[in-house]
Amino acid sequence: MQDVLAVVGLRPHRVAWLERIGRKCDFEVAPILPYGRVRRAASYDIDELLAEARSNLAGTQVAGIATYWDFPASCLVPILAEERGLPTPSLRAEVSFEHKYWSRLLQQRVAPRDTPDFAAVDVFTASADDAAPLPFPFWLKPFKSYSGHLGFRVDSAEDYRRALGALRDGIHRLGGPFQEVLDRIDDLPSEVAEVGGSGAIAEQIIDGQQYTLEGHVCRGEVDIHGVFAIERGEDGSTFTHYLYPSHVSASARGQMRDTATGLMQEAGYDDAAFNIEFFIDEEAGRAWILEVNPRISQEHSHLMDWVDGATNLEVMAQIALGRRPTLLVGEGEAAVAAKFFVREWRDAIVTSAPDEDRIQTLEERYAPCAIDVTVQEGDRLSELPDQEAYSYIVAYVYLGRDSEEELHEAYEAVVDDLALEVAPPG
Repeated sequence: MQDVLAVVGLRPHRVAWLERIGRKCDFEVAPILPYGRVRRAASYDIDELLAEARSNLAGTQVAGIATYWDFPASCLVPILAEERGLPTPSLRAEVSFEHKYWSRLLQQRVAPRDTPDFAAVDVFTASADDAAPLPFPFWLKPFKSYSGHLGFRVDSAEDYRRALGALRDGIHRLGGPFQEVLDRIDDLPSEVAEVGGSGAIAEQIIDGQQYTLEGHVCRGEVDIHGVFAIERGEDGSTFTHYLYPSHVSASARGQMRDTATGLMQEAGYDDAAFNIEFFIDEEAGRAWILEVNPRISQEHSHLMDWVDGATNLEVMAQIALGRRPTLLVGEGEAAVAAKFFVREWRDAIVTSAPDEDRIQTLEERYAPCAIDVTVQEGDRLSELPDQEAYSYIVAYVYLGRDSEEELHEAYEAVVDDLALEVAPPG
């Protein structure tokens, strides 16, 4: 009888992919909690989600539970897996990275030189308006968010007041259910219990070449299975594309690996994948820690598949099933691969968007290629959920090629052929 892997938030286009991995690695896939329940929902009720997941799992003998999504899916998995005695990090270890302030406290203990200055901010107190928590400029972000949502670069007192207002209006959507998760942890550090789940963190602005290190912990052993370069636009903060494999130096890779190992051990994080974003300053010999994510990055999956012939989804599945993951090697069809972000910089109405047939045609024409259009005709960009403050993502384009030059040429051709059009709002 094959092992069964239960997956939280499995989207339809990932089913075939995981089933292909299952045939290779001898397991079956059982979706629990559909994508719409754990991603882009208007609100989340943790107890309700857990009850629904338990009901869906009833009568199924599963050997592992996994997700490739951020909160709340990432916090549901350790609760559900621990109830069944399945491989999982503890909820405490998971949340110690999910909570941006708690994660910074942990980073400060492990790698103080590479942790930027930071401060917790209670956005609901009158005193928050009185003085900025750090010297300008700095970032102000919720303890829990994703995709840059409600994250602001603060350059002045006016920026700070504006950011506080936006946070007060929107922070409880994730902060409320995140507090429900925090309430399940008996031994919260006092510093974290004091600030709760609906606060914000001010962080020193750091810079350098940005990389993401992907790895996993299996029975206490930390291993790395990919390093990705994150390329940014002229504003210095907005992503243009991810590139794999990266051109990171051996010394920088070693620094990132050492930091990752220290963080996982300090948190007691085990039997799961992770990714950590760094800014590398080669001249200063620093590997600034930007963010720690206790999950794989599915944004990297196509890239690894085309370059290595296997993906981080395979690592996620193997480790959730209690197996030691097989490290990936460059045996794919492409020498390099990238994920490109298609953005609009001003509010607009989507007047034309490609249908599924059009997307499939383009994917075949530009193979290896995958296209994810995130808008539909009639959408107003300023009303899209979970967007960053400075641009609107309308599509993602994934490509594999023999050189970086060919990647960029193919990307421009795909965007031209997408026929995705917008117009100023009336």
